[in-house]
Amino acid sequence: MTMREVDLLNCRRLPRAAVLAACLFAVTPSLASAQELTDAEKAISNVVTLGEAADAPTEWLGPTPHFVMVGEFGDYTFAINIKDPAKTENFKLEGKREYRKGEKGLDYIDFEIAVDLITNGIERGLEIEFENANFAAHPVPSTFALQDKEFPAGLFSNMELQVEWEWVEKSFIVNDEKLYSDGQLTVALEDAKPEADGTAPNGMIGGFVTGTMDGKKIAISFTAPVTEAEIDD
Repeated sequence: MTMREVDLLNCRRLPRAAVLAACLFAVTPSLASAQELTDAEKAISNVVTLGEAADAPTEWLGPTPHFVMVGEFGDYTFAINIKDPAKTENFKLEGKREYRKGEKGLDYIDFEIAVDLITNGIERGLEIEFENANFAAHPVPSTFALQDKEFPAGLFSNMELQVEWEWVEKSFIVNDEKLYSDGQLTVALEDAKPEADGTAPNGMIGGFVTGTMDGKKIAISFTAPVTEAEIDD
């Protein structure tokens, strides 16, 4: 195994948010700007498609695991239509719940939907994160208006969308993260079995979210298996 392969392996063991900060120079010795790519190369990097062509979803697409994301986010266009993640090559879908100690036990303050996929030969990561003062305080289904506030109370949520990938051949890295305050989230499914500590690293999370930023719209329907839970100190 080469030193580069060792560095890459170590990078992949880090949490997603820490990868670029800790491994930037190990992975890529120099960065190119988007202006240095040709139009054809920009399309390869910035147009992310996987699965059959589909219109943007207008509602939650049901309890069967799936991930459909259609729209624009910054410089990037997404047309991802995965109806059977378990049978889709180069695609991984996982959910995570996060809790913190409240006055009456644990408050369910956050859930994340993480996607890893390969398109145009580029490994890509997407992470969609939602926060509320306590999602468990609301019935399912419930619809939350998006706002730019940390752990909002009531029928409000924020949505942070992060995209990242590295195009090794062009020494080009994408790492873009934005917080939406225009749109709404419907939590349509919460299938969970609490463990002894009160967390639920199991079951499913399903929902539908729409967001608009700088006039660009995105719509996402998801039902994801939950594989992780943690208590935020």
